[in-house]
Amino acid sequence: MAPERKSVLLFTTYSFREGTNLSVRRGTQPASKMSVGDTIWLQSREGGEQQKALVTGIKVKRFRDIREQELSVEHDPQCRSWNDLFSTLKKLYDDFDETEIVSMIYFRTVEAE
Repeated sequence: MAPERKSVLLFTTYSFREGTNLSVRRGTQPASKMSVGDTIWLQSREGGEQQKALVTGIKVKRFRDIREQELSVEHDPQCRSWNDLFSTLKKLYDDFDETEIVSMIYFRTVEAE
């Protein structure tokens, strides 16, 4: 029997909060590949060990419709305001703009078994 394939989320800033975390991803594809309750893996873009996490929520919306309050649990401390997150996404994607649809993936890290 083949092992179950888990989704892997890659992070430029590999740092997480206690409890709920949020990662905002460009497009709908990230949200379409997972469901609430799924186990996923978190990994630095540079490689290394993966950390196990549990998906606790998923939202899909236009970037401009994200409320500041939602960003209070953003995993990256540099992205906990709308303007800071927008600036970060503009650096990652030159053509990113506020009308784009994004996937908001909420998760909490779990200890590996």
